[in-house]
Amino acid sequence: MALPRVTDVIADLPVGVKAVGGAVITGAVLATVWRGLKTRTTKRKVYPRDTIVIHQMGRGPHVPSLTPFAIKLETYFRMEGIPYEVEHSWYRRSKKTGKIPFLEYNGEEIPDSEFILEFLSKEKNLDLNRGLTEEQIGVGRALQKMAEENTYWCFVVDRWVLDESSAIYRHFDLNRIVIYLLKKSQRKRMWNHGIGRYSPDQIRHIMSEDLKALSSYLGPKKFLFGDKASKFDCAIFGILAEIRWASFGGFGSSVIKEYPNLCDYCERMKETFWPDWDEVIQKDYTR
Repeated sequence: MALPRVTDVIADLPVGVKAVGGAVITGAVLATVWRGLKTRTTKRKVYPRDTIVIHQMGRGPHVPSLTPFAIKLETYFRMEGIPYEVEHSWYRRSKKTGKIPFLEYNGEEIPDSEFILEFLSKEKNLDLNRGLTEEQIGVGRALQKMAEENTYWCFVVDRWVLDESSAIYRHFDLNRIVIYLLKKSQRKRMWNHGIGRYSPDQIRHIMSEDLKALSSYLGPKKFLFGDKASKFDCAIFGILAEIRWASFGGFGSSVIKEYPNLCDYCERMKETFWPDWDEVIQKDYTR
């Protein structure tokens, strides 16, 4: 989840702010855009052929990425022992979707974490569902879609809109006016999506019911389908890691604590596939 686009913020500026602070804000925006363009043109690397490169936002805090879909991809690559590189930038996004993460592979760009895995399964001859039965594949997909298409939006609106402390914004040292503008833009986005039309208590309830379903299915098992993690564990872990460790001032961290086996599951996934977690979550960590 990245900060709203500059154009969205400008469009939502109150008339008074436009009139009084337009020049200052415009100057700041242009400076930011210039830095972004400069970053794009001066820091691109040339990789050897067949190198898997994942483009995402920077590391940390608390989690290796503020987007669960990057954590999903990296966890899968670590699980399968697949070499990969990571490029960090708030500015460079997929030309096709305008989002991150996206894959760069031999000059080709593939957006969306699930399409990335499907693409690589063909290129690298990977069996994404190795060792799983048809029933487990069906259950896994259902749980993954619930987490990525429903639970995800609960923690997004919790983190970026409902949190009255604005902890995620203060982490980036933003002033009150910018925080107001960004929150307003996000609130509009969440309203258009639909999740923003519910009350905070209702959104918390939706998240809790989703986590309850995951908790009930996981039970005492080590991973979703037994002692060995699967692609679906990588996807679920990406969502849960954000809720567990990167809710900032939102309610997500308290909701997941209602389900101790999910907290233990997060720790288990972290210890198994991210032995370098404490190093990776540093903001200046670039690998």
